[in-house]
Amino acid sequence: MPSVSPYRTPLCLLPLLLLAGCGGDARKDEPPAGAAAGAPAPASDPSGQPGDPVSTPLSVEDIERWQKGMAAELAAVQAAGAKLASARSGEDTLSAMMGVQEMTTTPVGARAAGVDEERYKTMRSNLSAAVAYLTPHLGGVDTTLLSVAQREEMRQMNAAQLHRLEGTVPAAVVEALKPKAEALRKQEIALAGARLKGAGM
Repeated sequence: MPSVSPYRTPLCLLPLLLLAGCGGDARKDEPPAGAAAGAPAPASDPSGQPGDPVSTPLSVEDIERWQKGMAAELAAVQAAGAKLASARSGEDTLSAMMGVQEMTTTPVGARAAGVDEERYKTMRSNLSAAVAYLTPHLGGVDTTLLSVAQREEMRQMNAAQLHRLEGTVPAAVVEALKPKAEALRKQEIALAGARLKGAGM
């Protein structure tokens, strides 16, 4: 009868022991919880990266969005002004006066424009500046009182200001603004006037 080696059983178990010993380290190569394939990447830091609503350049479509936003803000201001006229208490008066303020109407304008509030503020601020440079005769200097040389100097200064805006308001957007600039500027001036009227000024 062949002899039985006393080491046979441990040698048979050796692969199992090795596997058991490696089992605890196998998890080191596994992805951490929440990092499974298809899991969304963390949101980028809002510091000018693509997709940041504040720094992303405006588009031609944003012109119409701003126009819709201003119309909605005007309607909100007019409604608040009507409440002021019919106010029966100091609380009613204060509430109505707050209703005409820009900080109150901004969310209304943003909803009408279909963008978030930060994007709407960026849109409104930069398009307003661009339109003002394109229409210096509206709500600003009476250009009819200037000489030809002075008007040319103003034109060059405004063109330089528009060039500085190109990071946010690209040249294509400025070109699309030109035929609409006067109407947009008048709409903006009307909104500003309605705010003053709604506040009882």
